[in-house]
Amino acid sequence: MAEATSTRLDDRAVEAWKHELKAARPDSSMLMRGESGIAAYSAGFGRVTASEPASFVASVFYRPLSVVHALCALSTPRHTERTADDVAAQEGPPLVIAAVHRLAGTLRLRQFGRTKRYLSNQLALITTASPFVGEFDAVCESAMLMIPAHKIDDGLTSARSGMLPTIEETTLGLATAGFVRAFAVDAAVRNRPVSEEDELAAISLIRSTIGYVGAHRVDNTRLVIAAAREATERHFADPEFTADVMAELLGIGRRQLYRHFVDSEQSPAELIVARRVAYVRELLDQHDSSALDVVAAKSGFTSAALLRKHFRDEFKMTPNEYRAAVTRARPQADRGTAPST
Repeated sequence: MAEATSTRLDDRAVEAWKHELKAARPDSSMLMRGESGIAAYSAGFGRVTASEPASFVASVFYRPLSVVHALCALSTPRHTERTADDVAAQEGPPLVIAAVHRLAGTLRLRQFGRTKRYLSNQLALITTASPFVGEFDAVCESAMLMIPAHKIDDGLTSARSGMLPTIEETTLGLATAGFVRAFAVDAAVRNRPVSEEDELAAISLIRSTIGYVGAHRVDNTRLVIAAAREATERHFADPEFTADVMAELLGIGRRQLYRHFVDSEQSPAELIVARRVAYVRELLDQHDSSALDVVAAKSGFTSAALLRKHFRDEFKMTPNEYRAAVTRARPQADRGTAPST
């Protein structure tokens, strides 16, 4: 099998997933297979079972940071149950798990007597202070941040704290989900530097999104900028995406949005242009042979002339000059010509 199906994974599918996430080298992931893999996976938050134990596969990246822990995993279908005994035996403070799951099926989480269904890319929140059950009915990528519960709200440290709210698929909810996934991937998979300030900003964004305002709140500007960056990542290829649209998506006024960017190196409009220019460069680096107006359309520019202007401002050369330089740098064999003898 060359790739993943809805219920199975092979080595090539796992490697393709790591490549897609641009995993750091050397590879720091843990590969868990079969019944021994299920036992290893169960060491996290509760007992894992699978309908086909011999076919169970999970590839896990895990990294503890100063305040939070980051984890990214790809696994076959599983059932995870955290019991009252698991809660009682927990070492360390209770955690809030903020997770984003990507799967073809449905995720069901049951806690405090209630079952919630989550779709792919929706932010799911759960606390380890109380028993829970998670049912994953398809191959699933999970990206999560594990946060000390008191950093979200002191009331969440109790087994009687109640169900965390459902994060609806609003723009802010989707932006927060995207931020959580990107943060977890950068930290756990790509092993990028993460400061404690970055961690606290992530916590603040999650807390603000779910409606908790606690004693640990940090500058709201960080969450606005983080949400703006995520909105840009999702919409930059749309030529109608502007700073005004960004402000509308985030539910704030244009002037308010710009005030949050006063001390930033880029304005909201410059952030959008920079992402579009970066994407143009990615296309040219991949030897995209499309006409410049097609490249412009792919990257969100309204015209080839506008693309050319911003590209020259950033790289001091035109896109065609850059494309020629990339072509010259390719080995002759890759260009389809035989080397001279």
